[in-house]
Amino acid sequence: MKKFILVFIIAILNLTCLAQSDSEKAKIAEIRKMYNNEMEWINTMLGDEAIPDDYITAKVRHNHAGSGQSDETIEFYFSDDFDEEIGSYVSSINFVRRTMVYTVSESKSYEEFLYDADGFPAFYYTTFTTYLKEGDDLVEKFVELRVYYDKGVQFHTICKVGDDKSSLKEVPLTEEIENQLFFGFLQFGKLKDALNGMLN
Repeated sequence: MKKFILVFIIAILNLTCLAQSDSEKAKIAEIRKMYNNEMEWINTMLGDEAIPDDYITAKVRHNHAGSGQSDETIEFYFSDDFDEEIGSYVSSINFVRRTMVYTVSESKSYEEFLYDADGFPAFYYTTFTTYLKEGDDLVEKFVELRVYYDKGVQFHTICKVGDDKSSLKEVPLTEEIENQLFFGFLQFGKLKDALNGMLN
């Protein structure tokens, strides 16, 4: 009887994990579709002169303590919807692309921020170079992160690390990379506030 109960519990746990995995896969597929639709819309908007453009490009030159001069390009893509409560149109952020080039260290970082229809984080993508521990040494590595959110709650992360973009392999998250995830998540709110400050 005890064996039967143990087997039954294991079977239930396996089914639960499988259901969670299927649910997670469905959410990831939904976010990928949302991302592809946004890319298609941006390309259509930028490529068709008959379609009014809804984007802002900001160029920032900044001297960072410890890492020197950087040139940053931030592209905000948004849409306007009529707000019944205030009786006017309000701009809502959809997608942000950010590229930062450091002239002293000759490094570059790239980020993408996708928001869902309610303005919550949906997807974060970034590539950057950093120094990670390999044994007792710090070695320069290229990192690629994909982070999926459900209503702003992180539920799936893919982390790849390599010597360059062609040698990336999926690896578990480290503390250093977790810090980048936290920093990236904070940027969703800051970028949204920046767009609101410019347009609303």
